Amino acid sequence: MNKISIILLAVSLSLLTCKHKTDSGSSTVQADRKPLVENLGNNVIQPRIDALNASTTAFDTEVQLFTGSPSLPGLATLRTKFFIAYKNWEYVAPFDFGPASNATITLETTVINAFPSDTAVIKTKISQGVTSIPVSNSAAYSGFPAIDYLLYGKSLTDQQIVDSFTVSSNRCNYLKTLSAEIKDKAHATYQGWIPASGNFIALYTGSTGLDLSSSTSQTINMMIADLENVKNYKLGLPINISKNVVINTTDVRPFSCEAYHSDSSLVLAKASIESLRILYMGISAQGTDGPGFDDYLEAIGRSSLDSQIKTQIALVQTKLNAISDPISIAVQNANGKQKVQDAYTESLNLLTLLKVDLASAVGVMISYGDTDGD
Repeated sequence: MNKISIILLAVSLSLLTCKHKTDSGSSTVQADRKPLVENLGNNVIQPRIDALNASTTAFDTEVQLFTGSPSLPGLATLRTKFFIAYKNWEYVAPFDFGPASNATITLETTVINAFPSDTAVIKTKISQGVTSIPVSNSAAYSGFPAIDYLLYGKSLTDQQIVDSFTVSSNRCNYLKTLSAEIKDKAHATYQGWIPASGNFIALYTGSTGLDLSSSTSQTINMMIADLENVKNYKLGLPINISKNVVINTTDVRPFSCEAYHSDSSLVLAKASIESLRILYMGISAQGTDGPGFDDYLEAIGRSSLDSQIKTQIALVQTKLNAISDPISIAVQNANGKQKVQDAYTESLNLLTLLKVDLASAVGVMISYGDTDGD
């Protein structure tokens, strides 16, 4: 290699990587983040938001048809579309920033997917003929968990569920109200991202810094926050663990599972971890492996950490696959409870890798409301 080539190579490397002083004063190697945020924004995040918008709209349309003429076939179709929307939500849950966190939209986990629902309050709202959901203090009787209760009553046959809508216009109206709320929030978030209206996609893909409001920082923070929800609520709550503290070694809480009434808890937990995996790796909706956090770690010389994270994600998925479906049934026997405990433990280990090691390597601060003590 001649001297000119060596100089050009050195210049190229200096442009690719540099040193950045983090808030703690330590130096962190950096690489060009433009490919990362462009791929995540255009090929990972935007398609997921599009899918949620389409599926919640499709579900709401089916709600109108079903409530107009309740039937067993109609209930089956309605449940299918509900599950598609619910699962699509799991893939959007990590993006609690930008339009989703707007005070007039609030497409947030604490609003849309706060489980378990308060079924007593739901029954009261139905009897009162409620047709609107307040902006605040309504999570216990709205969102996906409330619809899960209405469509999958544990103590009712499918025919009895259909009949409950046939004889009660209030029940029909409440279902329509819940569905419209989710659809409207998903659509408003969608509108906020697309170029034709809010164009947050341009802001996201153009933000290459590491400050608290940067795309990289917000994405890592919310990816970790969503994993925290998986650990604490999808896995911890059913086995009576709260914030890493075992509340009771003998009692379990099957009724506290996500999607308890439809027995979809394990499927949705798996969707959350798969969502994290493909977000971390920058895999598009079409399955193309583009620039992700794994590639970024490789670029800054942290390939060992990348391997650790990928291995740990796979281990969490293996532990989830070992659980008998659904979680609410699994936790009621010693063997099943232990398997949920194993998945919980490995989720905690993954959380530590992301919250401490990944955040430190990239150079971002963990700034979301963290009270977990990890």
